Amino acid sequence: MQRLLRASALFLAMLIVVLPLTACRGGEARAELVTLDILAVRPEPPMVGPAEIQLRLRDQRGQPLTGLGTIEVEGTMSHAGMEPVIVRAREAGDGIYVTQDFRFTMAGDWIIIARGTWNGRPFEARALIAGVRAGTAPATSTHDHAPRPTPSP
Repeated sequence: MQRLLRASALFLAMLIVVLPLTACRGGEARAELVTLDILAVRPEPPMVGPAEIQLRLRDQRGQPLTGLGTIEVEGTMSHAGMEPVIVRAREAGDGIYVTQDFRFTMAGDWIIIARGTWNGRPFEARALIAGVRAGTAPATSTHDHAPRPTPSP
């Protein structure tokens, strides 16, 4: 019985030591953090429909990630049932990448995810584009409070 208790205590002590080390290794694998900044969205303000997104990728020291050629860009939203938009972005220089054929499919807040490989390791970085608008009319600073005609049946 004592032998079983000692073996169990030894096993538990090993788990206490090994599990945190395993978690640290996961952190080490992500030590090379990549930051994604949204520089511009055209049209401005962003609206449902075709759009061009200019984004910048930087390393953990703030230096631009250059020489990647193209990266994958995914646009998604936080609610279920939304099909993500996945396109390529080409490098325009100095760590700036420009999407090709991106399309906002609905109004709301969009999460933009950039994926690629840097220094032989895959990376993923996220940023938010808030307030994509419905429709195609330009935004105005005034509100139209004029009565609207009632549609006929």
